[in-house]
Amino acid sequence: MRNFLSKKEADELGDALVQQYIGNHKEFPLFVDIDGFTTGFLRCQVLYETFAEDDMDKIGFSSDGITPLSVHREGKTVQVVFPRNTIVLEKRLLGPSEQFRRRFTLAHEAGHMIAAKIDPEQTTGFQRVYDGERLYTAEELRARFAIGEWQANTMAASLLMPTFLMKSLLQKYNNGQNILVYGNSVFAPREKSILQKMSDTLGVSYTALVIRLRDLSALDFHPIEEYVAKEFRLGSEVQ
Repeated sequence: MRNFLSKKEADELGDALVQQYIGNHKEFPLFVDIDGFTTGFLRCQVLYETFAEDDMDKIGFSSDGITPLSVHREGKTVQVVFPRNTIVLEKRLLGPSEQFRRRFTLAHEAGHMIAAKIDPEQTTGFQRVYDGERLYTAEELRARFAIGEWQANTMAASLLMPTFLMKSLLQKYNNGQNILVYGNSVFAPREKSILQKMSDTLGVSYTALVIRLRDLSALDFHPIEEYVAKEFRLGSEVQ
């Protein structure tokens, strides 16, 4: 039987790992140094290469020391077997506009490394870009939404946005209250400003933060009609 982490397990484990990495500080920082965590705490080597895989969506790779990765070097495509516990990221993630994606991809691959300690049957892992406008084959979709990939994404969110930091940020920016949302995903300007401050502080994308808040039941859902009545002064306000 394979051992897979539930969201609750990932949250508890992510909290414990990050807090142990941070150490016994009087005050916790509000930003997880995922680079330092991966190299200094997990003791993984992190390298950057130009990927030459057939699937151009692959942007991160965690090596088992056996499986080769196709990369471009000196104008040629070569197969490289990286040492075990090596994380390889696509070099373009070093661009200034790719900060959030690079951090999440690194955390995703760190999640694979953590999962491998729990389940040694897990070997290599790829992080892929998902294109909502592309028509994927059934095989490609299975690869993207395989349990191992879902687990790594869950672990990544827990590492970058551990529960104790989320509570601290909600206290700092919203008096400890849940974030008000109308309908399923509409935020008023005040809440959008709070979300932007939180995402900037954590070093994650706005979208990743909202997903994390939803998973932590930290959103306060109100009817969309209430937003329309308040913001557009149309219809009758819901009581």
